[in-house]
Amino acid sequence: MLRTDWSNQTDVIRDGQVDIGYLRLPADQHGLTIEPLFSEPRAVVLPADHPLAGKDCVMAADLAGEHLLQDPDAVPEWRDLAVELRGRQSSRGIPPLRTVEEKLEHVASGHGIVVLPLSTATFYTRPDIRPVPVHDLPPNQVCLAWDSSRDSTLIRDYAAIARTAS
Repeated sequence: MLRTDWSNQTDVIRDGQVDIGYLRLPADQHGLTIEPLFSEPRAVVLPADHPLAGKDCVMAADLAGEHLLQDPDAVPEWRDLAVELRGRQSSRGIPPLRTVEEKLEHVASGHGIVVLPLSTATFYTRPDIRPVPVHDLPPNQVCLAWDSSRDSTLIRDYAAIARTAS
């Protein structure tokens, strides 16, 4: 097992650090074999005192004016709305945040928001943040991925087991 983040999840497959990986889309799928496993809703994580934090759900347009603390390509729907409404993407000089824990610290401090798969957003319970489902974002897709040039019986067997378990 090797923990990755959104920015390096395909790198560890391509460079051979792992034979097979769990991949959250969107991601560069070039040269990879992709096996869809399941999808799940997405949620925005907000500071606990944010005006939207008490809502049962929000729409992506409700978030377009917010500062996104992750790569906008991870949430292309937000990116496209933000560019359409503001003409640019927000940038406040916060360094790239790689881990969920780092992102949540910045959310709690009021520096911005993050959009996460619902299971991730609800796993990290803290009194200073609130996850709120985003009704109109398509679900996050979880897949298995492996380098197409390194197909093996072991990889195919692992994929078959993962399919039955999901």
